[in-house]
Amino acid sequence: MNRFFYAVFLASILATTAGAMTADVDTDGDGFASMAELQVVYPDLTEEVFQEIDTDGDGLVNDEEMLVAIDAELIADPEGDT
Repeated sequence: MNRFFYAVFLASILATTAGAMTADVDTDGDGFASMAELQVVYPDLTEEVFQEIDTDGDGLVNDEEMLVAIDAELIADPEGDT
């Protein structure tokens, strides 16, 4: 039972952290970061790296993709927390 609560707690922290990071670049408020929005924060971002970050290929970066990209050091934390 304790493992379950720990897992839920950890998942909620990760979701909150990722959402906050995406919000820093999501200028249109749709909950995702587009290539154009990311390039405002990361002007050297290439199409190739964007495609690597956008793992589901929908042309947008969601919270999970953003967190994975930061963890993989494809991009820096927009809040400077890395």
